[in-house]
This record gives sequence, C-alpha cells and structure tokens, in this order.
Amino acid sequence: MRPLLCVAAVLLAQAASAEKILIGQLSTLAHSVSGEVYALDEKTLMIKDFNYDGAGPDAFFWVSTEGSNPSNVQNEAATKILAYPYTDPGYYEYRDQAAPVLPAAANQQITLRLPGEMKVGDLKWLSVWCRRYSVDFGNLIFPANLNLPKSGDIPHPLAPVDNSVAEPEPEAEAEAEPEHDHDHHDHDHDHSYDHNHVGAEPESEPSAESEPEPDSGATVTAATSLATLAAMLLAAVFM
Repeated sequence: MRPLLCVAAVLLAQAASAEKILIGQLSTLAHSVSGEVYALDEKTLMIKDFNYDGAGPDAFFWVSTEGSNPSNVQNEAATKILAYPYTDPGYYEYRDQAAPVLPAAANQQITLRLPGEMKVGDLKWLSVWCRRYSVDFGNLIFPANLNLPKSGDIPHPLAPVDNSVAEPEPEAEAEAEPEHDHDHHDHDHDHSYDHNHVGAEPESEPSAESEPEPDSGATVTAATSLATLAAMLLAAVFM
C-alpha cells in the first residue's frame, strides 16, 4: 500500500505543477523571507520553498492591483490580505483585525487564492507585510503581460478523463458505393469482380483526412493524464 501511495502522491504533484508559470522570486528584506512565486491559473498563486522565521507580530501576505510597491500605497481599497493558513473567506481588507497572522515556514509550499474579480494578471506586487510596524519583510514586483493559463485550463486532479476518439467519416467508402451500384446495373455479367474491386479500394487507398491521428490523447494534457492515473491508484488503495 505504501508504494502505491507514494506513486500517487508523486503523480498528483506532477499534475499540479505541469501548468505553473514562474513569476519571480520574493526579495529577502527581513526575517529570512524567500521563495519562488508561481501562477497556477489566473486566480491562484503558489509560493514554492517559502521561508519565514515567524517573528513578525502582525504579518501576512498582502497584494495590490495598484501602486509600484507595498511601501507606497495610495489606495488601500485596491489591496487585499490573502489568508494563510486559509480561513473563510480566504481574504481580508487591510484594516480587518480578524486576518490571521502568518506563521513560521521552512521550505514550505503555499497556495493562495485571489478574491472576487481580482486576477493574477492585474496584480502589481505581493508582499510579506507587517501591518503593526508598516514594514515590508520581502516582496515581488509583478512583470507586465503575464501569459497565464485560464482557471478552466487546469483540470481537477481527480476529474475523469475522456479518452474517446471520434470515429472518422467513411468518406472513401461513401464515394465508392455509387460506383458499386452503377456496376451492378450496367455490368451484371462482371458483378462479382466489380463488387470485390470497389469494396477493396478504400482499404488500399484510405483518405488521409479520415485517418485518425496516431495519438488518441492529443487533446488531453500531460497534467490531466498524470492526475487521472494518480486518482486510479488512490482509488485502488482505499477500496
């Protein structure tokens, strides 16, 4: 059981990371903040290998759709606190004292979901920010024109996969049939030869357009295939 669980975990991790796009590195300004920031889709950020010593008394992940950096905010309404650990609704306004304080982390992988209409492509920066002392522990200034996958482009790891392939239209046989009927009426004496000849013609010279692509899963992404295999392994383990 343990080997199957390990394989499933690896496959799920590969599927989850197949579409991620690296945005950049968090700067290290205080309290050992570091990590790589990725976009999983237009609504989801992931921080890989996140480090923070947890010493800030009122620190959290803070993002904004306006302004050049977190130390020069002109419009707090354009900012949001992204809760980690996650608590419903997952984000808070800047002055909301219910926002959870960010705990210490060592090479941790963190996923952050953006609220409402806010999208990754709209963000100007992400900061590990201490509200009490107005100190930036580390930040990332977002580049312009990010080529992000849409939310629907990344399937759920346990979503079923449709591997069916549409049947090609028998164009060659359809074109051959009228010839067979014609031979049947006008050349009855040679019926057996014409019938066999017409029926064999599509097999020897199939239409290039009707032939299916060699890869029946061409439209299924590598991430979906990995995720489906992992789901099957997990289902087999817990049955």
